[in-house]
Amino acid sequence: MKRSLYLFVSVLIILIIGGCGFMEKDVADMDPKDLPDVTAFQDDFTREFMASKEPVEEGYYEFESKTGGYTMKFPENARLSKRFYERNKRTFERLRYAENENELSSSYAVISTYNHFQKARETERLLYLLSSSVNYEGDYEKLDHLDNTIYFATLEETVKVEDKKATWYNFFGLIKSKKSNQSLRYIISIKCDKPNENCSYDLDAIEHKVKSLMKSVEFNDVEIEKGES
Repeated sequence: MKRSLYLFVSVLIILIIGGCGFMEKDVADMDPKDLPDVTAFQDDFTREFMASKEPVEEGYYEFESKTGGYTMKFPENARLSKRFYERNKRTFERLRYAENENELSSSYAVISTYNHFQKARETERLLYLLSSSVNYEGDYEKLDHLDNTIYFATLEETVKVEDKKATWYNFFGLIKSKKSNQSLRYIISIKCDKPNENCSYDLDAIEHKVKSLMKSVEFNDVEIEKGES
């Protein structure tokens, strides 16, 4: 009886150890040679945020916040800036990523800011913070998507630097959870160095893509301790 029990336990241990060998490593711990040959995985810092080497759709992979609070689609050829990355435990995260060559034939940059407050914040207050960051004074389009409410707007502005003009097309929004005090402010800015020619951008197509990115945001059920925010 003892011998049979010993054999059973031994086999069980071997199976457990063997099974661990088949478990997939975290993307951040994998050899870049074994990962997709795209910027999101070949850049050391950006790779830390990639949840899986399997695409969520063509050209996009899953980004996982280091706060543990949310996931979203991330372009395969975009690069996160380590210099501009900020995080406060599980309650705040600000990041910036950019891509110079893409299907839109344009250069763009994205800034997103995540908050998880202890107490609920009024939507008007969050929209005020977003509007102030882009000098916007207009209204927002309200979209309901699954467990989130999205407030979306656009703004075009032309700036002049050293006798050179450039037009920026800004697409921005607030993604606010219906179930928690979590939110994400999302801004994408596309630059046109030839404002008189409008750079032949299909702004409707860009807006559709930006809304798709915003709709991909999923907030996780994360509890924060008192004093974290």
